[in-house]
Amino acid sequence: MKINTKALAILAGLTVGMSSTAFAATADSFTDVPKDHWSYQALDYLAKEGVIEGMGDSTFQGSRAMTRYEMAAIVAKAMQKNDISFGDKAVLDKLSAEYANELGTLKNQVNKNTNDINDLKNKTDKFKVWGMARVQTGDDNGLVKDGHNATYNNRFYMDLEGSMKINDHAQARFTIEKNAHYRDSEYAVSKIPKAVTVPKGYKNAGQTVMVNNYISGIDKDSLLGDDNHNGSISNIWVELQLGPKHDWYTNIGRKWNGLGMQNLMWGGQEDGIATYHPIEGGHGWWMSAQYWKPSSDWTTTGVTWSEDADGNATANVKAYTKRAPILGTLSFWGPLGKYLDANLTYSRVVQHQLDSEPASNDTAGGYYTGAKNFIGVDLKAKLLKDFTVTGSYVHSDAKTNEWSTLSYGRQGSANTDWAVRFDYRGTDLNKVGSWGAYAKWMNLGCFADIGHDDEWATREPTFVNGVKGWFYGFKMVPWQNCEWETMWAPHLTENSNANWEGGNYKRHILRSWLDFHF
Repeated sequence: MKINTKALAILAGLTVGMSSTAFAATADSFTDVPKDHWSYQALDYLAKEGVIEGMGDSTFQGSRAMTRYEMAAIVAKAMQKNDISFGDKAVLDKLSAEYANELGTLKNQVNKNTNDINDLKNKTDKFKVWGMARVQTGDDNGLVKDGHNATYNNRFYMDLEGSMKINDHAQARFTIEKNAHYRDSEYAVSKIPKAVTVPKGYKNAGQTVMVNNYISGIDKDSLLGDDNHNGSISNIWVELQLGPKHDWYTNIGRKWNGLGMQNLMWGGQEDGIATYHPIEGGHGWWMSAQYWKPSSDWTTTGVTWSEDADGNATANVKAYTKRAPILGTLSFWGPLGKYLDANLTYSRVVQHQLDSEPASNDTAGGYYTGAKNFIGVDLKAKLLKDFTVTGSYVHSDAKTNEWSTLSYGRQGSANTDWAVRFDYRGTDLNKVGSWGAYAKWMNLGCFADIGHDDEWATREPTFVNGVKGWFYGFKMVPWQNCEWETMWAPHLTENSNANWEGGNYKRHILRSWLDFHF
């Protein structure tokens, strides 16, 4: 860019002695301006003050004629400087008047660019996506117990979450989860029977027999094999901020939710509505009210027989829908002093019919155990700077005396849950090297809770009905936004018979995984 001596001297004079932070650029940044050139010192001042930036390719191109817009841009930058003397300001005002039209055009362009940037930011803020990818492996002697299939030990897993802004007080949310299992030895015999016809060449050819059905790796990751982790949208709900102060935080739809500090009363996918509200004057306490049902409905097939006119038996097949109960829940939580937090939860079954048959087939209208009421208490104490203890208790009014074999393998009452967790330090995904350790003891009854969060998937592979034992874990952040965790349960006592009969099962688990957060 070409600039005459007079204009350069004026602009250089405006920058000399100004008290502002120097820019990193200097005249040395321009490869085509030698140090012995007459303009080097002036250009050095202008470059340090950010008044000129060159052509963007490390050149100044002083032999090229400067346009009026380029000169106006230089004047505009000079006008932004502080501590300009009275005389220099007068000169700058004359330059400003000379290039008023060009300065106005530049200002309009800057405003337009600013509006475009803000518009783009608003559009991108409307849709956000984040989540986590997991690589997991381990050893578990309960994977194929009684022919049940493991679903959580050796897998690749992804949790993708997103939000779509509706307005300042509402947004739509969704999650997509995918499990991909990679050990064929975990695809054991399924309990689901399969009808096959005996081929020709056998004495009983043409007859139909029932056999156990094997599940392949492809089927295991399919839509039917894993309803909630098959890559489809697993949860979708709306988050609202209601009320005159927009402090009634309300969720409507299907989402994962937990009750209690350790999700001992309930932890899983549910359908319904929940609202959360800080209690005014409550010294940090909150309350929530929920009307919901677990999303785990299922179907079963029933067969009845009738006799025709010739005395032959006729099978009548009917599918029964097993409905999860509808519940109402009320919770309160907050601090009890400086080092102690508490949570109180009460849930009641307000409607439950076990199947599509008449209500007389219900269990007195309660949960499938007969329970109608559930209470939970949690306390979390910060005993030391980096050491906390969390205790949880859940109890239901399930009539366990009506189940003649409930005494098996359950030390204590079958309608009570206990869990105590010890945590030392913790991880921060932004701090490489941060770490934490924990230990947890559980003694869970068969009929105490609605469906607690089995965070390490100890019950589902073996379909057990109660569990007791210790879990130990360690986690750390090897890289930013990456967390490694290992869990060890050397000796668990579980009730492994799904027919409510006696017989304990000894279980050991060693599991390790890497979570990559994005």
